[in-house]
Amino acid sequence: MRTTSLPVILALLAACGCSHTPAPVAEKPAQQQAAAAPFNIGSIFPQGAGRELVLSTCGSCHPITCTVRGQRTADRWDNIRKSHQDKLTSQPEADVTAMFAYLKQNFNDTKPEPAVPAELAGQGCTPF
Repeated sequence: MRTTSLPVILALLAACGCSHTPAPVAEKPAQQQAAAAPFNIGSIFPQGAGRELVLSTCGSCHPITCTVRGQRTADRWDNIRKSHQDKLTSQPEADVTAMFAYLKQNFNDTKPEPAVPAELAGQGCTPF
């Protein structure tokens, strides 16, 4: 009787669909995956001379993403530099030159505006 019970049990297990294969894990929608990814400042501010100065100096008064919103002409960057002279007195002239060279090179009217995460875009900017 024992010899017939083992095949019967195995047949019942197979019929029930019992197995050791784990159920597939449902994938998160792309939006949830993107939202979970940490923000990388390098995705907006490319490496280059003057980058760290821009991040630390401009970011001390403005939400840092304000510097990249609304691509500006070289003349507009020059006017912003002039209008900020009284605010940049603690910066050596070479640093100010490096900052504005970086901004002109990377955030000008010939390049597309970088994608800014919604939570940073919503911080608001003083028009300049």
